[in-house]
Amino acid sequence: MDELSTTLVLALVLSVVEDAAPPWLETAVTEPLVLVPTILFASYLLARVVQWWGTRELPSATDEHSFRRTVLGVTSRPLAITIALIGVYVSFDLLFDGGESTVVVPLLTTVLVVLWMTTSVRLGNRWIEHVKAVDANYEFAPVFKNLWTIGVLLGGLLLLISIWNVDITPFLASAGVLGIVIGIAAQDGISNLIGGIALYFDNTYKIGDVILLEGDMRGTVTDIGVRSTTVVTTDNRLASVPNSVLNSTQVVNETSPQRHVRIEIPFSVAYGTDHREVERLTLEVCEDASLIRESPSPRVLFIGFGDSALEFVARVYIAHPLTEKRARDQFNRHLNDAFENAGITIPFPQRTVSYLEPDDELRFEEDATIGANSAESDDR
Repeated sequence: MDELSTTLVLALVLSVVEDAAPPWLETAVTEPLVLVPTILFASYLLARVVQWWGTRELPSATDEHSFRRTVLGVTSRPLAITIALIGVYVSFDLLFDGGESTVVVPLLTTVLVVLWMTTSVRLGNRWIEHVKAVDANYEFAPVFKNLWTIGVLLGGLLLLISIWNVDITPFLASAGVLGIVIGIAAQDGISNLIGGIALYFDNTYKIGDVILLEGDMRGTVTDIGVRSTTVVTTDNRLASVPNSVLNSTQVVNETSPQRHVRIEIPFSVAYGTDHREVERLTLEVCEDASLIRESPSPRVLFIGFGDSALEFVARVYIAHPLTEKRARDQFNRHLNDAFENAGITIPFPQRTVSYLEPDDELRFEEDATIGANSAESDDR
């Protein structure tokens, strides 16, 4: 706040007491030792009123995701602190008349800038979350939070530089070399940031999706950050995957466009088994299995003739990708019980090993000797 603002405050106070106040009061108002405590008390009182009003109005905002509730919940306390700091700001300006306050006033301004930087970050992040919760069509990726945070921090840094009158000319002179050094040192971080933005615009996945990566790592996305994506695996372990890796490898989103997925469960029966009976029993097993969906309906395919068995495959749908192993276990247990009750045999590979008799071994050695002699005669 400059001298013009201080003059406006004094003019406002004098205009209030100009006509009704006695001469001694008018003189006292112009004295800094009287005016400063008044300003401090008034700013403190106003700050308390603003904070009380925000606390009282917050429960009245019944809609949890409304813009009004978000603003009240985030800005009421910083606004009260700002009013109190403005009172201190004006008081120092009056006491020192812009002299000794050359350090205190920029310091107070710095506190205000930092306060509203953090408030802006919180307000933007909470608003993005509320918009996502209200309307599913707005699939704001968490990377927007990171971009918003970076933008606010850069803006606040420029304000602080202007407040303290920092000469950045020496930094600009070496910006070229510094940029090359930073680019080489932070190439992984920059590639991860660009990879995260590319993943968002490609709409590869979002928080809550189940993804399958190369190497058969499967998990649920819990956070998409500037550098990496956090995935909770099926073993309940937390894995941090760099965005650049995700952007350059194959990522299968198993919950998009729908959460139910189809799996194939192979099995086989002995030759001579009626394939119609096999299909009927398999479909009954699918109806009894709680983890297998009724719609889309399961199908049983007769895929071929194996070395020792008739080969089938059951194509069934499950409600969520993470239930695949339990669904396979449930299906196999029920199918094994059904085949045992129906007398259907599940074959396994068999091999026959024959042993030569002593006479056969002698005859084999004689044949081998004759064969070797014939080969030598041919060579001659």
